[in-house]
Amino acid sequence: YECPNCSNLITRGSLKSGNTFGAKVFSDGKMIAPMQPDYPNLTKCQKCDTIFWLRDLSVIGKYERGTNQVEEWKHADEAKFLGIDDCYTAIRFGIAKNVKDELFIRQNIWWAYNDKIREGQEIFNDHSDELRWIENVKKLRNLLDASDINQKIMIAEINRNLGAFEASIKLIQSIDNSNLNWLKEKFLNECKRRNRWVIELD
Repeated sequence: YECPNCSNLITRGSLKSGNTFGAKVFSDGKMIAPMQPDYPNLTKCQKCDTIFWLRDLSVIGKYERGTNQVEEWKHADEAKFLGIDDCYTAIRFGIAKNVKDELFIRQNIWWAYNDKIREGQEIFNDHSDELRWIENVKKLRNLLDASDINQKIMIAEINRNLGAFEASIKLIQSIDNSNLNWLKEKFLNECKRRNRWVIELD
């Protein structure tokens, strides 16, 4: 790809095949699968700091690792996932074209904070950072559709993160699907323990 602002070359990996063997799944819906890595769609040019969707750009070439390629492609920057601050910048500058885009970005902000917990770090830098997080998860919650069972679970998880345990319990108990009884039990136990934070699911 070429950066739409400065024409800097950017490369993004892709999978020929993959699987979820050894994957870890978490209560916020994120899955980390070593054999099925994820690749960014929303990224930032490392030369000019422009944020853009790779989906909106034309592919100017493809190659397989270890094969001969155009000489200048060897020096292309690898597309990286946005950090928390860049995600906020993307929202502020209207990179989200619709509700689906905004939901995607706000979910990734949520996941990025939860990644700190997954990695054993402090979740917030300071009080203002926590307030920013609260604003984001509330806006994310408002974008979700409780008629979709997966999004209903996400709403329940956000409520738990916010300490709204009774609201979380009410939503979880409203799920009528015997295949998800194990998940309901997990959520209810965490609410009873007054645990607000992301957990790994079996």
